[in-house]
Amino acid sequence: MIKKIFIALSFLPLCIHFSYLLQAWQGSRLDRWDWIFYLTAIPAAVWALRSQKIGKCDYFALFLLLPMLGLTAGGSFHHINALSVASAAGVIWAAVWLTCSWQFAFRVLPAAFIVFLGTPSSSYQLSLLLMCPVWCAWSVKFLLTVLSLVWIWYIRRTGIIVKRSTLCFSAAVCASGLLLLHTKELYFEGKSFIPEFSSHCGQFWGRKIQPDENTKRFFATGEVRQFRYTKNNTDISVLAVRCGDDIYEIHPASHCLRTSMWTVHSEKIFYLQDNFAVTEIEAQKGANRILVWVWYSSERFSTPGFLGFRRHFKPGGNYHTYQFSVPLYGNITAGRNELRNFMFSLKRKK
Repeated sequence: MIKKIFIALSFLPLCIHFSYLLQAWQGSRLDRWDWIFYLTAIPAAVWALRSQKIGKCDYFALFLLLPMLGLTAGGSFHHINALSVASAAGVIWAAVWLTCSWQFAFRVLPAAFIVFLGTPSSSYQLSLLLMCPVWCAWSVKFLLTVLSLVWIWYIRRTGIIVKRSTLCFSAAVCASGLLLLHTKELYFEGKSFIPEFSSHCGQFWGRKIQPDENTKRFFATGEVRQFRYTKNNTDISVLAVRCGDDIYEIHPASHCLRTSMWTVHSEKIFYLQDNFAVTEIEAQKGANRILVWVWYSSERFSTPGFLGFRRHFKPGGNYHTYQFSVPLYGNITAGRNELRNFMFSLKRKK
């Protein structure tokens, strides 16, 4: 009875973050269907544990349980809501491991993995990792769900149990590798840059463009402005969005490009100064090639990447995103120089 109460209490961290999950499912175009994974995990767990007896406590699970508790409770320090949700799911599985034995926990591990697939922003992160559209990332997530169900069937049929040391080491290596991939983007916090757009910026002359209906619908509640600047044979397009404190009005630029049928060839952080950086994206549609610079900013900081923005985001702020693009006719250096010249010609908004 005590073990069952302990496991029930382990659901509290996830319940605390449930309002954030509802907000993500209702407001985010990337996460609105992730509730399916949570719903699927329930029968998967019941199937995995059917006729299984609870074993002895395994205190080795504390090495996982305590860090997971720290991560889910420390959201005010790391400011990554998705990490808080994922670690809350980890608390549940670690509690099962602690109270019911490693064998019991391993059998329910596929169901826990299905819950992990429902973590907000996981679709975008997977699309970024695989350099594919979000719908393709969603297909991968559903394939992984099916494989998890096959995994449960295989464990029930064969009774095979992987050693805890083997699985823990493999998970630690994978987690460390993923963290290293995004370390710069997550932790870089640059100087705020909210530019003013006038008809004359240095050698560039520009005009305001009325956003089309698709753009207005995409940024439903945000203030969208578009400009076009020219200098000799240079043509620079500007998209500026002020979303206030609505985090779901800011979207990853690479995702927007892929959904518009652009092929993203590269996406990386590019430093203009020590205290300011942008995400540089090279994309192509047919014979058209473009170079895009993106950054996110508030009155107190700027960050080049979407994941870094999600980490630094705090309710009550006034947030902006900017996308500058220029056609590429030759090597990338020429386009990069034009965007740099245009950036340095802009005045900072007071």
